[in-house]
Amino acid sequence: MAEAHLPRLGTLEKEVMEILWDCPTELCTRDVLEQTSQTLAYTTIATVLNNLTRKGLVERVPAGRTWAYRPLHDRGEYVAGLMTEALTSSTDRQASLLHFVESMSEGDVALLRSLLSDGGTGPGTVGATTS
Repeated sequence: MAEAHLPRLGTLEKEVMEILWDCPTELCTRDVLEQTSQTLAYTTIATVLNNLTRKGLVERVPAGRTWAYRPLHDRGEYVAGLMTEALTSSTDRQASLLHFVESMSEGDVALLRSLLSDGGTGPGTVGATTS
């Protein structure tokens, strides 16, 4: 994601994005509504999907006589973008990275070490970037 500023997600926006990320194909508003964890109006979900489209997180595609929606970026890209944005806003990157790593679980630290030793080319990675 090469955006200057990533939009933060509200609670319902996050739930809708999770539904879209978990589905391999695009979903219509009614499909998303049926998968939400709470009872909501159709228009509420339609508004959330329009807001996510305006924010550049999903795209709207024709689906017969209605619209369907799909994410423009996968979950990992979005989260990585948030992490990068947080790091670039720090005036002390070393301290920020140290605090972040110290807050990670042992499993996540082991995963990070593995990814770094593989040069960023392990499973699920697009490729390594070095500076």
